[in-house]
Amino acid sequence: MYEAFIIFSQTNNTSIERYAQEVQAFYANSTGEKPELKVNGQTIVVAFEGIQFSINRNCQPQVALESKELSRFAISDHEEIAKSMCRLEILGARDPQMNYFNDFLFLIQCAEQLGKVWTFNTR
Repeated sequence: MYEAFIIFSQTNNTSIERYAQEVQAFYANSTGEKPELKVNGQTIVVAFEGIQFSINRNCQPQVALESKELSRFAISDHEEIAKSMCRLEILGARDPQMNYFNDFLFLIQCAEQLGKVWTFNTR
C-alpha cells in the first residue's frame, strides 16, 4: 500500500487543479502507461490499468496540529513545517510486485514541481 503526506509551505497554497495539471503534463511527456485523471472537489483519482491512486488536498484544522507533530521528525525546516496548514494525502492500493512504485514517486515529484514541500511516509 502506498501512503504519503506532502506538506505545503505556507507560501505554497497550490490548488488541486494546479496539481492535476502538473500530473497531466508529466504523463503527457512520459513514454509509459498513461493514467486516467479525474478531479472531484479536492480529490484527484489517478487510475492506471492495475492500480488507482487517490490524492486529497486537505486544509482542515487538524492539518495544522498534525504538521506540528510531524515537524519533530524532519531533519530541517522544523518551524516552517510546523506552520503548514495544507497538504496532499496520497493513497494507493496494495502493489505486492511494486509495479507502480515509480508512479507513486512521480506523483510526489509532481508536487515538488509546484514549490517547497516536504514528504512524509505515513506508514
